[in-house]
Amino acid sequence: MRWSGVFAVLGGIAACVDTSTSGPFDGLPLDGVFAVGVGKPVHVARDRYGVAHIDAATMADAAFVQGYVMAHDRLPQMDVLRRFGAGTLAELYGTLDPAVIDSDLEMRMHRMKPLAQDTWTVLQASSDPVDQRVVQQLAQFADGVNAYVRDLQQGTWSVDPSFGDSVDPAHFVAWSPVDSLVIERFYAFALSYSAPFEITATELYQKLRTTYDLAAGTTPAAARHGISRDLMKFTPVSKYSTIPGFPNAPSDAGVRTGASHGPCCAASAPSRPMVPQQVFDNARAFFASAQGNGPHGALGSHAFSHAFAGSNSWVVGARIAGGLRVMLATDQHGPLSNPMMFYPTHLMVADGGMDLLGVTLPGVPGVVSGSNGKLAWTAAVGEHDVNDVYLEQIAPCESGGGDCVAWVDPQGGAQSVPIQIFTEDIQIGTLGTITGHQLASYEFVPHHGPIVPAIDRTKHQLVPRTGAVALSIAYTGYRTTFEVRAREQLGHAISVADGFRALQDVTYGSQDWMMIDTGQHIGWTTQAYLPVRKPAAYGWDPLVRQDDLAPFFVMPGNGDGDWLEGHPLPPPFIPQAIDPPADYLVSANADPVGATFDGLPLNQGVVDGEPLYAGVGYAAGLRAERITTLLASFDGSAAGMTLDDMANIQGDTHSSVGERITPAILAALARLDEPQVLPADVQPYLDALSPADRARLATARARLITWTFAAPAAVDAPDDDSAPTAIFHTWMHFFIERALEDEFDAIDFDVWRLDDDQLVRIVHAMLADPRSLVTSPATQQPILCDTYGTAGPDDSCTKVILQAMVDAMTYLESPQGYATADPAAWRWGKLHQLVIPPLLPDPGLTLPAESSGFPRAGDNFAISRSDRGWQSVGVSRSAGGSVERILAEATLDVVTGKPTIAMKWAFPGGVIFDSRSPHDRDLLDTYLTNHYASAPYSIDQIVLAGEARWVFH
Repeated sequence: MRWSGVFAVLGGIAACVDTSTSGPFDGLPLDGVFAVGVGKPVHVARDRYGVAHIDAATMADAAFVQGYVMAHDRLPQMDVLRRFGAGTLAELYGTLDPAVIDSDLEMRMHRMKPLAQDTWTVLQASSDPVDQRVVQQLAQFADGVNAYVRDLQQGTWSVDPSFGDSVDPAHFVAWSPVDSLVIERFYAFALSYSAPFEITATELYQKLRTTYDLAAGTTPAAARHGISRDLMKFTPVSKYSTIPGFPNAPSDAGVRTGASHGPCCAASAPSRPMVPQQVFDNARAFFASAQGNGPHGALGSHAFSHAFAGSNSWVVGARIAGGLRVMLATDQHGPLSNPMMFYPTHLMVADGGMDLLGVTLPGVPGVVSGSNGKLAWTAAVGEHDVNDVYLEQIAPCESGGGDCVAWVDPQGGAQSVPIQIFTEDIQIGTLGTITGHQLASYEFVPHHGPIVPAIDRTKHQLVPRTGAVALSIAYTGYRTTFEVRAREQLGHAISVADGFRALQDVTYGSQDWMMIDTGQHIGWTTQAYLPVRKPAAYGWDPLVRQDDLAPFFVMPGNGDGDWLEGHPLPPPFIPQAIDPPADYLVSANADPVGATFDGLPLNQGVVDGEPLYAGVGYAAGLRAERITTLLASFDGSAAGMTLDDMANIQGDTHSSVGERITPAILAALARLDEPQVLPADVQPYLDALSPADRARLATARARLITWTFAAPAAVDAPDDDSAPTAIFHTWMHFFIERALEDEFDAIDFDVWRLDDDQLVRIVHAMLADPRSLVTSPATQQPILCDTYGTAGPDDSCTKVILQAMVDAMTYLESPQGYATADPAAWRWGKLHQLVIPPLLPDPGLTLPAESSGFPRAGDNFAISRSDRGWQSVGVSRSAGGSVERILAEATLDVVTGKPTIAMKWAFPGGVIFDSRSPHDRDLLDTYLTNHYASAPYSIDQIVLAGEARWVFH
């Protein structure tokens, strides 16, 4: 990274430093010498992708230089991330885009910065050696960031001119260790906060029960009695779990203790409360996307602060890997941004023998996922249920002085508990120059959590509550926690068992951890603080107790379903495994233990007094099935798996969803040649078709019959699988619209509020397991396919499949589609594209710069996931995909007996966020072609792969 103007300045600095620049990277050209902040010389090598490899005598010096180098590479992103989590973005962009104020109003409710400050205070006061190391690392990292900022302000460095009016170094607020802790909390929040899901699920289920299940007579609504369980479906499409049931030991050997019957319920069990619609509307408005609507462009999807889209992680043991090696793969999915979310880094520390290679979050020291030479680990989305939402009954306190909530304490005493108030000062400005502010007051229920406020998005301010009921949220992230200790201890762990022990401090949110070590062990754990609720909270059953309580629905605020405070699910029952008989472990956001496979997530019973429940917000299981199938194919292979095989699986774009649902489509299309009596509405429909529409159906059938379920982009060359991929996914939109939209419209609920995992569970059950749903007596098929409120015989799903296919083919032929009726010209990559939005509010930083996006293979359920979705048809420019891909293998050298860990990675961006650098987006180019960069580990490898070096004195 030689920039002649910068090098001339650094050369002057080097001339003033009377000390040697010789070090481990002497084979590389010297690009800068810095006389700042370290006790002993620190040497930094940049490899061919700009990754900084830092060689230091002490961790304090390594942390300082990591802060300096990271700030050089990502300072604007670091600033945005800390402000996003802390709710201070409006200080930068509030006058440019008032929608940013709404984001701050939401994030202040979560109190990330005050909680991070509490953590920092406790760590500083601690005498524990781990805490002392953490404090030193955080403080030195902050000092390094601030040293870079001083050099930037003094002209040693300059801001990329392409950032335009998005960055002002003169008003940069000094970095604090608390800022790093805020970003770590923000990351855990993004992986685990599910309160909006629970509120949405409750609204849907309440409306379905009220409109359909409780309808009487012979009305269309009464004919749909029971569809609440059809549309609130937890049974996955593919039933592949990481392990077969809840474990009962830290190292699960597959033995299960006996389970009693479920923890609830007697006939007098409490009922799920009825939530007023206005409360739902207020919550939906508060959690709605706030970003990207203003005149200054997009800061990135606001969904970033709620959840990542998913992830794939797996580990493979020595038997499948051909002996003497174990392997790990992680592929985390989420909203993409420019710059990319993760920051690859390498810390080599002589004192203590630390050698950390991996990725961290911009603004966070150390390594979040990676290797220390003995152990490799990754963290991804966990999906455990660590949130609960309560409907509070509110009245003026009898003693005066404010409002109280009605609550029965754990000892059974009825109480009127005062609501607490905390006030936040939202500063509003331009690039750090404050021009105004507003005060925002939040209500807090002491035994639950914050009350969801109402927001006026036209005035960008909170609206005082006036109603007698409101929603509060309990969340494991609303307490002082110390996950930072786990990150520190993982760096010192030398085995999977050590790694599990290091994670004991992980109590905030839930993450999915995969590990391998040089002792040839593999492991997986979902370590988290999993709240255990009162027995009544587990009463819901979709067949016989539809109105009882469930942790994933809004529960009464009176205490009936409260957490047993200080009593999480004990560690032996947390989903986990080490060295399983299958010799692999797969986690792809699917149900880890199979608790939802029968559609009854709360029937796992009680073991040793503990109700076994982890969550329901899992993926449909298609990625887990595909990965498991591919891994299992290597079992017994003489050669064994390699890292290249692991990479091929990560890049797999096979359409598992197409494979599951296309047979039902072809069965319906077969009626073109094989007319039958039932369903009675099919033949009249076909007879009435125009010749053009009948030809469209014949063309669709011919294309789908030959589909291998590959989903290629096929922009540069024709591919017979491209057209059927486009046909299938366009058909999915129109089928959902025709079959489901009417029932949802009748309850005033937008069907597209459901995520793709829920939609595919419903559609798959309708077509592959119709008898499991409420069926029409006339068609013997799901009643959902009948057009709601339309007089006449019921519509069959067979007919709706055909109608949706005519819709799809007509659309694909139109100017909005491919503007041609020739399917040979229908290239999936022309409709299915990737666009990466900027994190800064400058549309000019969007990737790619041109109007069309990057053509992408795959679909929303392929292993190489691309989040197109089915809500819209035509060109879909998704901003979702893999935010990182890491492969690692721990091998044992047959000759020397020396164990080593090697890594490869791929990223959708570049290490250095600066258009003047060759590393601004060079890794994106390898990512788009499914290629990986080897991560140099040893000094020799670094010098061989290097391009320049820096020295700090």
